[in-house]
Amino acid sequence: MSKSSAATAAGQTSRPLVSAWLYLLCFMIWIMVGIGGYTRETGSGLSIMNWDPIIGALPPMSTAAWNALFAKYQTISQYQILHKGMDLAGFKTLFWPEYIHRLWGRLMGVVLLLPLIVFALTGRLEKRLIPWLLLLFVMGGLQGAIGWFMVSSGFFAGSTAVEPWRLSLHFSAAMVLYVSVLWTALTVRHPTPTAPFEQRGLQRLTMLAILLLFCTMFAGTFVSGTHAISVFDPAKSIGIGMPPPGYPHTSFLSDQATILFNHQALATLTTLALLITATKALRSNAGAPIRDAGLTIACLVLLQFTLGVSALVSKMIDLGVAHQMNAVLLLTACILLLHRLRGATA
Repeated sequence: MSKSSAATAAGQTSRPLVSAWLYLLCFMIWIMVGIGGYTRETGSGLSIMNWDPIIGALPPMSTAAWNALFAKYQTISQYQILHKGMDLAGFKTLFWPEYIHRLWGRLMGVVLLLPLIVFALTGRLEKRLIPWLLLLFVMGGLQGAIGWFMVSSGFFAGSTAVEPWRLSLHFSAAMVLYVSVLWTALTVRHPTPTAPFEQRGLQRLTMLAILLLFCTMFAGTFVSGTHAISVFDPAKSIGIGMPPPGYPHTSFLSDQATILFNHQALATLTTLALLITATKALRSNAGAPIRDAGLTIACLVLLQFTLGVSALVSKMIDLGVAHQMNAVLLLTACILLLHRLRGATA
């Protein structure tokens, strides 16, 4: 057997191991969404005022270091407007979520790069995958740069939070990376399309549902970035699915009531599309994998609706974070269904 044939054979037999590694990365990105959501909702993101990819991996190691970092934080508008008089202990409660957020990002880079090098050197990766996986690593590094681009906007004079559109860019880039890694993992584990015939309609419906879901998630980042749920007021018909006064001539990017309504309107449309997709999958004769994916979508979309309403009414941070994380699980289920429909015909 030639070296190239042996390498190909090794790559094929290592598919379960490689796909498990990629699934681990997906899990880490999902956890990162939760950490990032909590960081955003608590306003912790501005507690670290520099971006040191290497040195920044270590937290302050002495009282003097803590005091120096706290003194730097006291110079920005978030402290002066929102946290005037905060002591060092209060600052630490802001610092640790953001520190963990950044540390987790560094850890993801290590988990991606080191196995990639080892698998490539030992022939466990098919050669065609190596450039693509290297691109994913670059995308991960770019995500870190976008994260700093987002955080830096919170240091502008008079600003107490990051700019919402930069937050949306950061989240959207993370979702592009997540879907790329997930699709790669699914393809490595199941390289041959196995979709039954006559499922092109379901395939197209699934693609439409994914597009709507992504748009709804994007709109949700503006809800988070502007704290739009703070204007929820049933007595004024704000936040209950009704257009706010002056709509649609209000600002879609800064008016909180408009942002909240847009997210709710998109969420309603997306929920209907997902339920129709799930129903069509459940009623199809395409086999258990398709029906199982449809059932998962149906369950997750109902949970997502419940979490969204609960987070809105209660304004609890934990429910808001759970809402964000479940959205990623819902997206995962949709991608899984779409992947299983590869090769479908009319």
